[in-house]
Amino acid sequence: MTSLSSVWHARPALKAAVDDLLAHYSDLRRYLCGRLRNPDDAADIAQSSFAQAYAHALNAPVINARALLFQAARNLCIDQHRRRSTELAALEDWLARADWLSPSVEEIMIAREQLQHLIARIERMPKLRREVFVRVRLHGHSHREVCEALGLSAKSVELHIARAVFDLSELRLASRHD
Repeated sequence: MTSLSSVWHARPALKAAVDDLLAHYSDLRRYLCGRLRNPDDAADIAQSSFAQAYAHALNAPVINARALLFQAARNLCIDQHRRRSTELAALEDWLARADWLSPSVEEIMIAREQLQHLIARIERMPKLRREVFVRVRLHGHSHREVCEALGLSAKSVELHIARAVFDLSELRLASRHD
């Protein structure tokens, strides 16, 4: 089992590099707090900067610990800014689409009015035509089920549905001209 103290004894240059990094850590935190205006983000980036600098110190000699630490922090700040800009753009895009997908009050009122006209037109249909249309188109019954339930021929059911659809298409054409 390797302890941290044995690593320090085996690599005195590493201990010196870590001591240098730690000596600049509070300066880095102050710098990041001023730059980011958010102490939590500053703490996160300072910690990540230290981890990156330490990883570098494990593999290569550290010439200037302060420069290494601050450059890592600058790079992490840039990465964070890019990531947040992308997230913000995605959020703005989503919100723009959500507004587009949401009907306005006026559109809701128009749709309600159209629905009322549709219901009124269906209610004005002859009783048998209305019954056949409602069973097939609204309740999803098969033609055969409607034939059996109402005692009609298949041709008669098709004719009633065709006439009902024609009645409703006239309503649609009339609404386009308004």
